[in-house]
Amino acid sequence: MKPSKGECYLCGTPASAWDHIPPLGLFPKPRPDNLITVPACLACNHGRSLDDEYFRVVVAAGSRDSPQSTVLLHQRIIPRMRQKPALILDFLKSIRPVDIHSEGGIYLGSGPAFSIDRPRVQTVVDKIVRGLFLKHTGRRLAADYVVEEFVYNPKVEKPLQDAIVQLPLSNIGDGSVFSYRYYLSEAGSESFWFLMFYNDTSLIITQTSPAAARRPAP
Repeated sequence: MKPSKGECYLCGTPASAWDHIPPLGLFPKPRPDNLITVPACLACNHGRSLDDEYFRVVVAAGSRDSPQSTVLLHQRIIPRMRQKPALILDFLKSIRPVDIHSEGGIYLGSGPAFSIDRPRVQTVVDKIVRGLFLKHTGRRLAADYVVEEFVYNPKVEKPLQDAIVQLPLSNIGDGSVFSYRYYLSEAGSESFWFLMFYNDTSLIITQTSPAAARRPAP
């Protein structure tokens, strides 16, 4: 479908396509009927497809074999590995053994860990936050507003946990692939996003206005 009016949620040029928020490739079939789409130009819609694929691998790998990520592995990731092996090879090169300890400091053995290409993931995170901002405010987030660096699978202390669960919850489908909680300031100059993928991989992101981004830390 082509939007009858509107501007691209990323660059502001006339929209001619729909972009899925988050990327459509995260969802195995059958897909839910309440997927989020936002108007986009063709360049922004297709220009970051490889980053979308890399993001899919990262969040699926961090989900510890959830049922949905396992289905996605067989439906999309393995077939794409055969078509574009360089993408998964780059990811596999980052895997290394690490020592695992309990919260009490007891050594539990070793296990695999991976490093991520943060700029590539940030590119997709930026798209997700800007798309969700448009969905909930009806306004495009200006290019000079800052989507700050994400925190990947953070260890959330109880006071922050309590604050997060008080925020509005949105599920795409039953939430087993993607759900999120968010806070928007009254002026819309700042926002907070807690994104959950496959009920396991989580990202915390804040968005600030240009003035707030320039403000020195206390």
